[in-house]
Amino acid sequence: MKTVNKTSSSSNVLRYLWGSAAATIVLTSILSWWLVSGSWNAWHLARSDVTQFDNFYLVLQTSNDLASERAYGNELVLSPAANKEAAWAALEKSRQLTDRDIAKIPKNLLSPALMAATADQLRHSRESIDFYRHAELSDPVRAQQTIDEMVATTDFYHEALFRHTREFLLLEPSALGPILRAQALGELRDSAGRLGSQLLIPLATKTPIPLENVEALSRGMERINVLWWILQTQGDEAGFLSDFRPLLNTTHQQFQKEGATLITQLMDESKRAMPYSVDAESFAVRYHNSLSTFDELLEKYLTGVKKHFQQTEREALLHLVRVIAILIALCALTAGLIYYIRTRVLQPILRLNQIATGFISGEQHDTLMNEGDAEEVQELFSSLGTLGNKLREQTSLSKKLQRQSEEDPLTHLFNRRAFDARAGELLRQASADFPAWLVMLDVDHFKSINDTWGHPTGDKVLVKLATTLKQYSRPGDIIGRLGGEEFAVVFRTQGHEDVSGYTNRIQNEIRRLQFTGPQGEPFTITASFGVASGWKKELSDVLSQADAELYKAKNSGRDRICGLPERG
Repeated sequence: MKTVNKTSSSSNVLRYLWGSAAATIVLTSILSWWLVSGSWNAWHLARSDVTQFDNFYLVLQTSNDLASERAYGNELVLSPAANKEAAWAALEKSRQLTDRDIAKIPKNLLSPALMAATADQLRHSRESIDFYRHAELSDPVRAQQTIDEMVATTDFYHEALFRHTREFLLLEPSALGPILRAQALGELRDSAGRLGSQLLIPLATKTPIPLENVEALSRGMERINVLWWILQTQGDEAGFLSDFRPLLNTTHQQFQKEGATLITQLMDESKRAMPYSVDAESFAVRYHNSLSTFDELLEKYLTGVKKHFQQTEREALLHLVRVIAILIALCALTAGLIYYIRTRVLQPILRLNQIATGFISGEQHDTLMNEGDAEEVQELFSSLGTLGNKLREQTSLSKKLQRQSEEDPLTHLFNRRAFDARAGELLRQASADFPAWLVMLDVDHFKSINDTWGHPTGDKVLVKLATTLKQYSRPGDIIGRLGGEEFAVVFRTQGHEDVSGYTNRIQNEIRRLQFTGPQGEPFTITASFGVASGWKKELSDVLSQADAELYKAKNSGRDRICGLPERG
C-alpha cells in the first residue's frame, strides 16, 4: 500500500508540473502567432502599398508623356516648312518616351482588348499628325480635327486606365492624401496643356476665338486654380520633399507669368477684334516652354512619395523583426525555465518524496539525506521564488507587447489595425433594428497648426481631442486614430436622435477646447465630420461612405457634419 501511495504521489507531481509546462508552451505559441501575424500583415500591407504606388507612378508618368507628346504634335502641325524637321525630331523623341512607359504598365491593369483599343486610338491620332511632317497647315478644319484626336486619345487613356487604378484610393487614409496630390499634379499638367489647344487654330487662321473655346478656356483656368490650391497641402510625405515646395512655387509663377498671362492677352485681343500679337507657331513654342518644369515637378513629388512609402515598409519590417526577436527570447526563456524546473525543482521534490516515504516505512538506511540533498532542499524555496518572478516578468512583457500592438502611442486610442478588428466585429453584430454607426472626423486646417506653432503643439491638440472623444463617448464605443489628424468612433444604437445628439455634442465640445501656442498665443480648433451606418456590411464599405461624407463636409466649408440621418 505504501508503495502504491509513493508511486501515485510522484505521478501526480509529474502530471502537474509537466501539464503546467505544456500549458505555458501552448499559451506562448498562441501569443507568438498572434503578435507575429499582426506585424506580418502590417509589413505585407506596407509592401503592397509600395508595389501599388509603383504601378500608379507608371500610370501617371504615361499620362504626363501623352500630354508632352500632344504639345510636340501641335508644334509640328503649326510649324512652317523650314522648321518641320526640328519639330519632327522633337516629336519622335517624345513618342519613344511614351511608348517606353506604356510598355512598362503592368498587364493586369488593363484587359488585352482594352490595351489594344488604347494602342489603336494612339496610332490613329499619330497617323493624323504624321500628315503634317511634310505638309503645312492649309485646312483649318482638318488641323483642328488632328489636334482634337490627340486630346481624345488622352481622354481615352484616362477613362480606360484610371478606372482600373481606383484601387490605389483604397489604401490606408494616411496614404490617400499623397495619392490624390500626385493625381492632381498629373491632371494639372494635362489641363494646362489643353488650354493651349483651344487657341492654336484661331491663331493659325487669324480668326476670333469661338465662344465654345472661350468657355473651355475659362473652365480650364478655374480647374487649374483649384489644382494649384490642392497642391499647397502636404502630409507625412513632406519629410521626403525638401525641394518640392520651392519648385512648386517656381512652376506656378512661371506658368502664370508666361502661360496664363499669354492666354489672357490673346483672349482680350480676340474680344476686341485686334490683330493677334503672336502667331500660332510662336504661341505653341512659348506656351510649351511655360510648362517646362511641370515634368520635373511631378517627378520630384512622385520620387519623394515613393521614398515615403518605402520608409514605411522598412519601419514595418523592422517592427516585425523586433517582435520576432522578442518572441524568440521569450521562447528561449520559457525553455530555460522548463529545464530549470526539471533539474532544480522537480528532482528535489521527487527526492524529498522518496526520503519522506523511506522514513515512514522505516527504511532510513536508504533514505538519509546526503550533503547534496540538504543543499537542494535549502535551494528549493529560493528556486520557487525565482520561478515566480520570471513568470511575472513574462506576463508583464506579454501584456506590454499586446498593448503596444493595439495602441496609438500618442493618443492611447486604438490604432488602425486594432480599430479595424473591433469595428468589423461590431458591424457583424449589427442588425436592421440595431445598426452600427461610424463617425469619422478630421481636424480642420491641422497642417497650419503644425506650420504655425510646431508639431509639439499639434500633438497636444491631438491628445486633447482624443481625451474629449473618450470623455463624451460610452464605455462600449470603439474609438480609434485612423492616421494623422483623422479619428473615428463606431457604436451601435437604435435611435437616429442618439447619433445626431452624440455628433453635435462632440462638435460643440471640440469648439470649446482652448489651446495655447509656444508663446502663450491662444487658439481654438474645429473639426469636420462624416457619418455612415450599416449592418451586415464590410467595414471598408462603411469607411468609404463615411470618408465621402467627410470630404463633403470639408468641401462645403469645414466645421460641418455630413451624413446625419434625417429627422422623422
